[in-house]
Amino acid sequence: MDIERLGKTNTSSHMMRKSTAAPSNQRPRSPSFQEIMNHQRQSVYADRLHAAMATVEDQGKMLAEFRTAKELREYKKRIRNFMDEIVRNGLQIEDRRGFNRPGTNAFRIVTEVDEKLMRLTEEMIENEAGHLDILARVDEIRGLLLNLYM
Repeated sequence: MDIERLGKTNTSSHMMRKSTAAPSNQRPRSPSFQEIMNHQRQSVYADRLHAAMATVEDQGKMLAEFRTAKELREYKKRIRNFMDEIVRNGLQIEDRRGFNRPGTNAFRIVTEVDEKLMRLTEEMIENEAGHLDILARVDEIRGLLLNLYM
């Protein structure tokens, strides 16, 4: 009888080992080609945004230091390039918005950036903007641009 019980126990434990061993033989799911391409695309997109933001920041510092019409034009041009990059790849921004209609918040920020650029231009034309005022305005615009892609 003991032999019979041992034979049954060994068989059942052997069967259990086989059933638990089966899942470990399966390989973990590897990412699909589409997932890899999407990840690479997002990485390239993030790099381009960081580079564009860096050029905006550098030009903002130049504008605050020299306060010339040429520097203002260049600053606006770099912001326009940054905004174009955001708009071209805007689908990724819309995915992160809350319960509002997609893109509404981004549109509001773009409008604010435009208004602040207009105020900065007017102040520079009127020659009332001091170094600290320009720095403050440049920082406000930088913060709004960061909100677009962070």
